[in-house]
Amino acid sequence: MVCVYCDSETKVKNSRWQKRSNQIWRRRECKRCRATFTTHEAADLGGLLMVETSGPPKPFSADILFTEILLALQDRKDTYSAAREVTATVTQNLLKLPESPLFPPRLISSEAGAVLKRLDRRAWLRYVAEHPSLQS
Repeated sequence: MVCVYCDSETKVKNSRWQKRSNQIWRRRECKRCRATFTTHEAADLGGLLMVETSGPPKPFSADILFTEILLALQDRKDTYSAAREVTATVTQNLLKLPESPLFPPRLISSEAGAVLKRLDRRAWLRYVAEHPSLQS
């Protein structure tokens, strides 16, 4: 990693695993200008998880999932932070599943629906209205 200020090499001063967000938090220091900054590193899920489609499989996009969850949670005061947490929880749950990394969209929707139902019943109802296959 290079310094964000002078583009020189950096060294890691402190590192912690962030279990809830599935990231690594690192405090870095530049070897030349001695500036200190923080990075959050996470795996690229686009290569790990794939979504079944009628054509070739597509990479999983947490951004699309986040947007759908954000719309469902739009009436909450903590909309963005709640949507971030739900998206992280759904992604972690998908990574724990024993199946192959190729998921049908219905499985992703049902996992998101289950997490939303535990968090906010109104948001869950709004999400189910947008995903009619979950109503059964």
